Amino acid sequence: MDLFLLLGTGVYFCFVVIIFSGLLFRKKMVNPEANLPPISVVISARNEEKNISNLLNDLVNQSVDKNQLEILIANDRSDDSTGKIIDRFASDYSFIKTIHIDKKHNMAPKKYALTQAIDNSNGEIIIATDADCRVPRDWIKSMGLLVQSTGKIVIGYSKIASSNTLINELQKIDFLGIMAANGGLLTHGIVCSGSGQNLAYKKEDFYKINGFEPVKDQISGDDMYVVQTISSLKGAIFNYDPDSFVSTLPKKSIKGYLNQRVRWSSNSKFTLRRNPLFFGFLLSAFLANSCILYSIIFSSSLSIFLITIKFFLEAFVMFIGSRLFLTSVSITAYIIWNLAQPIYIPIVGISGLIGKYSWKE
Repeated sequence: MDLFLLLGTGVYFCFVVIIFSGLLFRKKMVNPEANLPPISVVISARNEEKNISNLLNDLVNQSVDKNQLEILIANDRSDDSTGKIIDRFASDYSFIKTIHIDKKHNMAPKKYALTQAIDNSNGEIIIATDADCRVPRDWIKSMGLLVQSTGKIVIGYSKIASSNTLINELQKIDFLGIMAANGGLLTHGIVCSGSGQNLAYKKEDFYKINGFEPVKDQISGDDMYVVQTISSLKGAIFNYDPDSFVSTLPKKSIKGYLNQRVRWSSNSKFTLRRNPLFFGFLLSAFLANSCILYSIIFSSSLSIFLITIKFFLEAFVMFIGSRLFLTSVSITAYIIWNLAQPIYIPIVGISGLIGKYSWKE
């Protein structure tokens, strides 16, 4: 049994070392100073009256030439004042366009909303974010130049906006770990995923993969699908420029936080065919935490050893990730997050596979 536990955790520990080395020895990318081609920012918004104004204010104050910019917001059947807020901005700024969606389509709601925005766009480069995000002044410039100079899909960093609550700190650490894994593995050519809060790619590449049509029935996973399919054609690159870092709001409750993670986990079953290495990483994380939980329950002599190795390996990743991404980490929250993983990850993984989550219909 001890051999099984060592094998079950060993593969994951190897992946963590790969992530750490990828962050440490990442390629240094410098965006050239060049004129950007026309760019379209696309956003899907549903009942975002509390957040959309902040994002739109950030976007109208971007440092790029507004003659080369358009912002398209797909108002997806909102029943609050989201549509009115967007229309007001559109009347004040000619480069903002509103698309009102009144009826549910046979494509998953967010995918359909984004498809409508992209279909109505005129830019050569598509940059995507979410309605509850905040973006820095040079965000479009940083993301757009990296697409232009490399031709690849660009994965941007997203962080949880800071507050002093434990649930916020746990989400911030969890998100940091996810993004650090994306960046570190990508250095070694393993494309994982990205966040729809911060992605950029060429519009023509979106149509080369037939848009969201191949996955139109999947409720979530639009970002993972776009990253994995476009990267198979053109490659992918992670943007470490602080001017590209986006922030988003945390979930307000443990229930909302877990529901979001289960929803993300539900997409893992679709990665085996598209990206076996990424699936292997996800499976190794599930098995490692399950093995550690088993060792604790059945009082294996290896339990303390495995917990300690995992704790410090992941701490190294979090340390370098926090430095790269300018994200502070609470030591107390890290300890709680790390020790809870052997319970949290198996539950989230299994719940995702059986589809136990809710989503905006």
